Amino acid sequence: MTDVAKNNSACFSGHRRVHFDMTESYMGDIMQRALKSAISAAIADGFTTFYTGMAKGFDIIAAEIVLEQKYATAAQLRLISVLPFSGHEDGFGKPWHKRHDNILRNADEIISLNPGHTPGCYHERNRYLVDHSNRLICLYSGKPGGTKHTHDYAEKSGIQIINLWPQIIAQDPLHQQQPS
Repeated sequence: MTDVAKNNSACFSGHRRVHFDMTESYMGDIMQRALKSAISAAIADGFTTFYTGMAKGFDIIAAEIVLEQKYATAAQLRLISVLPFSGHEDGFGKPWHKRHDNILRNADEIISLNPGHTPGCYHERNRYLVDHSNRLICLYSGKPGGTKHTHDYAEKSGIQIINLWPQIIAQDPLHQQQPS
């Protein structure tokens, strides 16, 4: 593995299932624009290395945006894919599996933490992401799960957290508060 400066590195975490489709909906478009803006802001702040945990949904979308930015700009960006274990994507379904494989083909580095599934391997992957980063860009709704654990670990680790959930959900007409 190449030695990467933690200060210039960011990682991603987000719920795989949220109340909107992340790719084919109005809210998915809002989420992707917010994510693209957060990645552009990170690049402007000097972040050059991005770690993705390669989970279906937010992680894969974030990696695709990093790759778009890498090829569209002159910035020297690196994408590092961190797999909890080899073959973790086997149950993704064809469209997400194809996107996953495309990212791996274009990643600057692939780190597989375990040869097969082990108890706690997803938490191990999430801690790895945070331990090698100085900023977490996340889609965290407050609900339990891996993203909550990653968010809480990042908070305890003292890295900067950019949570896109509040700005995205504020644009959802189904969640706007009614005047009392």
